[in-house]
Amino acid sequence: MELQSRQRMILIAGALMGAILGAGIAWLLTQPDERMGDRRKQPLRPSDLFKLTANIATLLREIDEVRRRV
Repeated sequence: MELQSRQRMILIAGALMGAILGAGIAWLLTQPDERMGDRRKQPLRPSDLFKLTANIATLLREIDEVRRRV
């Protein structure tokens, strides 16, 4: 696959952003939540997962929009 210079730079930038985002999410998920104290954690509800999925879909649409402008 032969990439032009601009395509290569966009690919590298996207890979770096993905790596930074992934590392940030992993860090957030491994941090203890001191605010909880002795309270029990609330279980995930289906609506929580629906909201998360909808937000991810919105993020992917925004990324596609940026891709079309580049």
